[in-house]
Amino acid sequence: MTTFFKNHSTIMLISLLLMLLVLAWIFPSAGLKLGIAFLLLSFLIASLAVLEKHKNAYRKGEITRQIFIRNAVLEISGGFLVMLLAGLLGRSAAEVATQQISHDLIRVIAGIAVGLLVGISVGAVANKTLRRLVEVPR
Repeated sequence: MTTFFKNHSTIMLISLLLMLLVLAWIFPSAGLKLGIAFLLLSFLIASLAVLEKHKNAYRKGEITRQIFIRNAVLEISGGFLVMLLAGLLGRSAAEVATQQISHDLIRVIAGIAVGLLVGISVGAVANKTLRRLVEVPR
């Protein structure tokens, strides 16, 4: 079952995101709840992928149980903090970048672009930092 999710998780998440966007457009009052549900589902899938990766290394005998637990906890909690930091910084940067734009559509597109760039940058820096803390034999 995990190989099915591993092979098709990207397609499933994108289709779920599109479905949530359509539902948020149809039911605007539920948009925040749908967004939170999508983020939690994405975090759950990412956490399961992290656990699977470390579990395989543990089963092969490449790491001990203590290292397995430490790596899993560090990577999952680090991923949560990175998601939180990227969201906060991306929103702040998008607000600053789009203050002077008066056209609504251009403002939304610019805000999304700036938020994505900041989120990707935070993710890249965090990835390098987490790789120094958590090592999994390949």
